[in-house]
Amino acid sequence: MRNYLSAVVLAVSALTLAAAAMPAAGATARGTVAGSAGTLYVDNQISGTVTPISIATNTAGTPVRAGRSPTNMEITPDGKTVYVVDSGGPGGTVTPISTATNKPGKPIKVAGNAYGAAITPDGKTLYVANASTPGAVTPISTATNRPGKPVKVGKVPDWITVTPDGKTAYVANSGSGTVTPISTATNTPGKPIKVGPGPYAIVITADGTTAYVVCTGGTVVPIAIATNRPGKPIKVGREPGVSVISPNGKTLYVTNGASASVTPISIATNTPGKAIKVGGAPSAIAITSNGRRLYVASQVPGTVTPINAATNTPGKPIKTGNTPWSIVCAPTVCRSSSTAG
Repeated sequence: MRNYLSAVVLAVSALTLAAAAMPAAGATARGTVAGSAGTLYVDNQISGTVTPISIATNTAGTPVRAGRSPTNMEITPDGKTVYVVDSGGPGGTVTPISTATNKPGKPIKVAGNAYGAAITPDGKTLYVANASTPGAVTPISTATNRPGKPVKVGKVPDWITVTPDGKTAYVANSGSGTVTPISTATNTPGKPIKVGPGPYAIVITADGTTAYVVCTGGTVVPIAIATNRPGKPIKVGREPGVSVISPNGKTLYVTNGASASVTPISIATNTPGKAIKVGGAPSAIAITSNGRRLYVASQVPGTVTPINAATNTPGKPIKTGNTPWSIVCAPTVCRSSSTAG
């Protein structure tokens, strides 16, 4: 798993954008916030809560209890439920939160050290990576919130991404140097794909032809989905973490944790461009649905940097709380590092 900061950093947050653009910089005030569309959800690992924030007014609502140490969140395609992954317990849990009421449901128990997660495009299945050895992925029915039989994968699976057609879930096994494809129809793992040391995150092109695997050693490995064969690694910055693809499918943006930068890559040629400077230890990235603006969350000093995608020029950083860790948003709003395409 990623660890750009020293052990003294205890707070991790994730931003889940339900259905609106990122808010402008500014302080938030405590108040009553109705759930559903237009709400930003922030998870706070140190306090074990999720805070809803009204995007229209920048008003924070009452925190929602969500496990001991929430580390990741996913939102269903219809925007009705946020699933909060908690790795703080002896095994791991996933807490569903209704965005209509901002009330948590009964935690769902999963095996191992729960970490990454992905939802199928039809919204029927949530896959949760159990980042342990041996590694596994737990499928959860979103209709019943019941976990199914864990699927065995490689060592320390961190990340899951589902293809746009919903047929295959690709799992990055950071401890094995492989990627495991899983048939979502049968939950059967396929032959592991060797990609090199430290595969962490995966993003898939909108046409479903290529999966780009970010490896923490400093490369991005393209995989042809038709054959599951890896291509030539693309060099990026130090300790790359996550990536996102522009809506027009022309550019892949990769965060570099130890370089405090973002590397744009031409998908047509797999050629990296000039790195864009952002805050320290960038840990997440998203791009608006019109492709005009990128948002990069940086753990140090705790900011989100907007970037003009036309010129690759960073704007004034927006202050966030509790060290932002990941950004997840509804497809109608933006594409994030956990979204296929």
